[in-house]
Amino acid sequence: MQILPHVGDDASQSAVGRPSAGSSVGQLKSYFEELEEKLRVKTSLRMAFQCLSWISILLCIAQVSSMPTKCQLQQTLMAKTHNLLETMTGPVPLQCLDDIPVEIKSPTWALQSNNSKQDVGAAKAVYKSLMKVSSLMESDSFPQSWDADKLVKFQIIVDRQIEESECITRIKTQKEEDDFAVRDAALTDYFDKLEKLLKEKEFSVCAWEVVRREVLSVLQFILVENSNNFWLTV
Repeated sequence: MQILPHVGDDASQSAVGRPSAGSSVGQLKSYFEELEEKLRVKTSLRMAFQCLSWISILLCIAQVSSMPTKCQLQQTLMAKTHNLLETMTGPVPLQCLDDIPVEIKSPTWALQSNNSKQDVGAAKAVYKSLMKVSSLMESDSFPQSWDADKLVKFQIIVDRQIEESECITRIKTQKEEDDFAVRDAALTDYFDKLEKLLKEKEFSVCAWEVVRREVLSVLQFILVENSNNFWLTV
């Protein structure tokens, strides 16, 4: 009795003519070559299907990744920033109560959004303010009375807001709806004065208290006075 070769795929066998008991060596060789070719084709098709499946998955991921996301500031992070700065130290030292320069006044109008058309300019102004605050707080000469742990947390959250809302700077609007240039000029002048005060007062406790109170007033205004469209709620 002649033993025929066993192949695991019945479909491949049915598509290839089985050799008879009296088949010659040449016929058997042709049979195996044809069978091998059929299996090679099936393997190639299977691999092609798997590749197409992976390509489809990657395309779906790319599509989701490229979908536009809301580019807004996070109100919860801004509130945490304000709370940390407010509770970072105790009451203002008595000797500092009269040490408030008259010429330094925060341009709150530059941070306000009264309607949706002003949201972009105001959001960019807030982003610029966060960058300025981060720059001011990079000093290593803070008053010893300030809570070091809260100060570090404050710096981390400010930097996080800057990183996560950087997309705001790339929002495109019509020129008449984006008045950031005017806001930017006012804010730059304001924060430059605060930085100058610190240097002139040699980073004294009273100078830092002036800066802390000014930044607190800026953060408080941002939180209270802007429209609901301004914030991303998370």
